[in-house]
Amino acid sequence: MRLATLRFLFLLVAISVQSIFGKSPCDPAWLHIAHLDACFLSAPQPAEFDEAELFCQSYDASLVVINSEDEASIIREFFARENPSFFNWIGMRLDRDTHNFTWIDGISRDYTYFLPDEPGLSGECVAWVLDDKVDGWQAISCQYSQFFMCQKPAQGIITTWHQDDEGIITSPMWPNNYENLEYDTHIIKSEPGTRILLYFESVDTEHNCDVITVTDDYGISGRTLFRLSGSYHNHSVISTRNYVMINFKSDENVVGRGFRMLYKVLKPLSLKVFSNSFGTVASNNYPSSPGSFLIQYYLIQCSPRHHVSLQVKAIRLDRNDKVKLFNGANEKAPKLKIFRHFSTRSSEPIKSTQSNMFIAYDTGEQFSDSNHWAFEYLCVPDGNLGDEIII
Repeated sequence: MRLATLRFLFLLVAISVQSIFGKSPCDPAWLHIAHLDACFLSAPQPAEFDEAELFCQSYDASLVVINSEDEASIIREFFARENPSFFNWIGMRLDRDTHNFTWIDGISRDYTYFLPDEPGLSGECVAWVLDDKVDGWQAISCQYSQFFMCQKPAQGIITTWHQDDEGIITSPMWPNNYENLEYDTHIIKSEPGTRILLYFESVDTEHNCDVITVTDDYGISGRTLFRLSGSYHNHSVISTRNYVMINFKSDENVVGRGFRMLYKVLKPLSLKVFSNSFGTVASNNYPSSPGSFLIQYYLIQCSPRHHVSLQVKAIRLDRNDKVKLFNGANEKAPKLKIFRHFSTRSSEPIKSTQSNMFIAYDTGEQFSDSNHWAFEYLCVPDGNLGDEIII
């Protein structure tokens, strides 16, 4: 009865707002995950396994099924956001004929994520246990009431994937006007360690209503890099990862030509390593400007039981340039400092606590011929923190 009531309330909401969603790939209250071309609904209250399965089926959906670690990472984020520190049903249960745990859609999958010694003998239905200390699948009694999530294919809108080193992406109907209530999604994915240059050659949309959104991930926790609407020309940005998602949505009135965007995969230049006990690290082509849209990495290596002390000698960056300093040997280390366009020189040295300091330099389009930076560094014994002299 309670699940029937829930379904009735969801239908009332859906009917009242459906007319404004147009080409949306999911019903109201459902979350679209473009990477999976699927829609997800987190149930507002727990239910026994069979009740949860029936609830999902009433929406032509099913309990969540998981094909790979990539999908699992997205589902994990969703469960952690919606129902942290709880068990969550997934679409797997014991087949009493074969005595194997199988997916409810009958499709065999190689991927599993059972906890150690699971599935055990304590239950016939599978839930994902997720809290600060435990992360994995466990077989429990089907009569327990647990939270759950429904999943179904997106409605008629398929995400377009791009994996070439360069290409062109446009809004629907370009160069003619797009339609009202457009919903268009593209994902660009390149090799690990690379980044992606996005160059919006032309943008013509209804300001603040028909919006291009670019995020640095295709799950539910992606960070928005920027949004564009209105009139723009020659706008560029470099992604922070080796994949980006571009989504274009229009509302129910006023249209424009849309957008035309070029992209190119950027591969880092060869790593520059500095292993002397002191020296100078400088931007490419110093003191002149480097080329546009470059990725350059630098590594300062000191002897064990030493740390790096670094002083800014000169810095002038263009509006899309970034210099990032890391407390370790790569970009996975904690950040020490990020220099941007308006960053100024500091008289205080920047110090690592490790024997290495990693520097990542991204250049945007260069509008000046005098953009550059230079750092002087010194390897200092760890016992002398604060006493170093920069030469």
